[in-house]
Amino acid sequence: MRHVFILVTLLLLVACKPYSDYKERGHWRQLKENERIGFYWRHNDKIYAALGDSAVLVRYVKPMKDVDISTFYVNKTIDMECENYAKDKNHVYYPLHVIAVDADTFGYEYATEPIVKGAFPSSFRYIGDGKGTDGYTMYKYGERE
Repeated sequence: MRHVFILVTLLLLVACKPYSDYKERGHWRQLKENERIGFYWRHNDKIYAALGDSAVLVRYVKPMKDVDISTFYVNKTIDMECENYAKDKNHVYYPLHVIAVDADTFGYEYATEPIVKGAFPSSFRYIGDGKGTDGYTMYKYGERE
């Protein structure tokens, strides 16, 4: 009887994680100081979800809140198709809502809502074509699919 209980429990756990078989594309890489990968830039041990000239970003854009810099990684692919997924021990990130600011002498973009809601960072992987999964839910461009 105990074996049946264990078997049923294992089957339920597998059934609850329908996207666990997808293979990861790219690799997760930590940002070095003053390095940019995709939409993310590290400066003074802060992470900015923004694109633009460094001096402009520091002046006008606030860094992301509550990022754990020691566990912050960006998914980097060879073809650079999706360097917009990032994660730390607490959250998965994607620039969901981007504001573009243009002026006569400069322009920049920044993300206002970078957190992918409901995604588990410990199991999250990028699988290609703007899609990622934590095994439980599929996300496309940071939104539940």
